[in-house]
Amino acid sequence: MINTMNAAAAEQDAVGLARESFLGELKCLNQNHPNTGFGVSLRTHSGRHYLLANSRMPLPETKSEGFPTGRRLAMLENSEQFSSIEVLADSQAYDEISPGAEAEILGNALNLIARIDILTSTPDCQDHHHIAATGTGG
Repeated sequence: MINTMNAAAAEQDAVGLARESFLGELKCLNQNHPNTGFGVSLRTHSGRHYLLANSRMPLPETKSEGFPTGRRLAMLENSEQFSSIEVLADSQAYDEISPGAEAEILGNALNLIARIDILTSTPDCQDHHHIAATGTGG
């Protein structure tokens, strides 16, 4: 019972850290692409599903359905804390952007996944300050 409670607490900590990371990256994405909705889909190894999104990303009626107009930009499977981490964009707005903007968003999406993975993979989930940027950068 204690192991289950510890695992649930660790899972909630990981989701909290992912949310913090997403909010910081979201500000950058919103500034550079103000008309596009972005979301992060987190699936835990225990089967839980969490959705994080900006205000322009259409939300599903139930989390298990995923984002209704979400187009997958990048995905990581089988990280330490999550069975999958996906970054999605609202496909209706995303289809209208330039190839250069698409490359920039892809770089940001890869960076976001790397940040979430690194932040939630630390043993005590406390080492927030030494994160190397990854991605193409556009």
